[in-house]
Amino acid sequence: MKINLLSKKVTWMVVIVIALLPLPSIANYMQRFVVRNGIVTAFRYEVHAPIDGVVENLSVRPGSVPGVKPVLLLGNRRMTGQHEALEQELTSLEQSLKQSIEIRVEYLDRISRDLDQSLGILRARLIGEKAAQEESEHRRDRTLKLVKSSVATKEDADRVESEYRKDEAKVKTTQLEIIQLKERRQMLDKGMIPQDLSDGVLQVQSRINILQQSILACKRRMSETETGIIDNSVPSKDSKQNINNRSARASVMIPDTSVIWEVDVQNGMEVSKGDRILSYIDRSRLMVEVSVDDAVLELLKPGHPVKIRLFGKTNFIEGKVSRIMGSAGIWHSSLLAASIKQRAVRDGRVLVQIEDKELYNDVEKFCGVGRTAYAEFEGIGLLEQYFGVFLR
Repeated sequence: MKINLLSKKVTWMVVIVIALLPLPSIANYMQRFVVRNGIVTAFRYEVHAPIDGVVENLSVRPGSVPGVKPVLLLGNRRMTGQHEALEQELTSLEQSLKQSIEIRVEYLDRISRDLDQSLGILRARLIGEKAAQEESEHRRDRTLKLVKSSVATKEDADRVESEYRKDEAKVKTTQLEIIQLKERRQMLDKGMIPQDLSDGVLQVQSRINILQQSILACKRRMSETETGIIDNSVPSKDSKQNINNRSARASVMIPDTSVIWEVDVQNGMEVSKGDRILSYIDRSRLMVEVSVDDAVLELLKPGHPVKIRLFGKTNFIEGKVSRIMGSAGIWHSSLLAASIKQRAVRDGRVLVQIEDKELYNDVEKFCGVGRTAYAEFEGIGLLEQYFGVFLR
């Protein structure tokens, strides 16, 4: 009988141990929120033609890495007289700038003279106020002696003391005004304009800044139009005519960490300014887009740790949440190179930033862009999903 009871106890203990063995893995699994609809993606940038022209020396194809060399060149015959028009515009801007600078100099000279005159007036006033203060001090001392000898009353002493304090306050006020004017004078000497001195000089300075920016922009446009080579088949003695016969050229370069995604042009194709010529992705900022329910978005925030595993691979990639958007958010399809095709009505989007050297160097597969991925959000288990409101 005892042997039967003992064998039953052993049997039950074995059954209980076998039943408890999966609990650690189940408990660990309950601490993670798993999503299997992730897509590897990256920001997609479009490049538009900077000038009207013809495509030359196109040296890239989709999936290639251009490095530090230009991906293509654009050549364009400029319109006759374009350089003269820019020269006239530049001359007009420089004349306006010169006039504005002269007006500013006149303003500053006038302000400097006013400050010097004010300083002179204050210094002269300070001499008189100090003399009045000394006289009040002597009067106060005499009155105090008379009060001690019972010749003067306490009221006389208070009146004399009040006059002395007034004269002392006047001296200190004048000294502070002199210090303030000296500081403004020093600012003018250093080329700085105090805000409260003159609205006119501030307006002139603002106009000077605008003219300087316009001159730089005009020179930049002139530099763009002057770029190129002189057509040797049409020699000219006039240098300006040679400039107008040049072919304006523009080279297109993209970051060395990018991969060409699409190419919309070919060698010899004519394009207009603003036309899209190609697009590229930045492989240094690879991400995984994940679709989750809006209720789960409440549990996420930027910087939340995520483990990513590409389907077909065994190792995990560490990542962090970089952007969160609800189901009604507007997410333009042209923003990313790859995106989740089908989502439920209440599914929001989460972007997870990842860093993986293997994907970075896997250019032949476009850095894995478009591949499906498996995502595990740390610290969000079943308890948080279903009872998170009560736990919080």
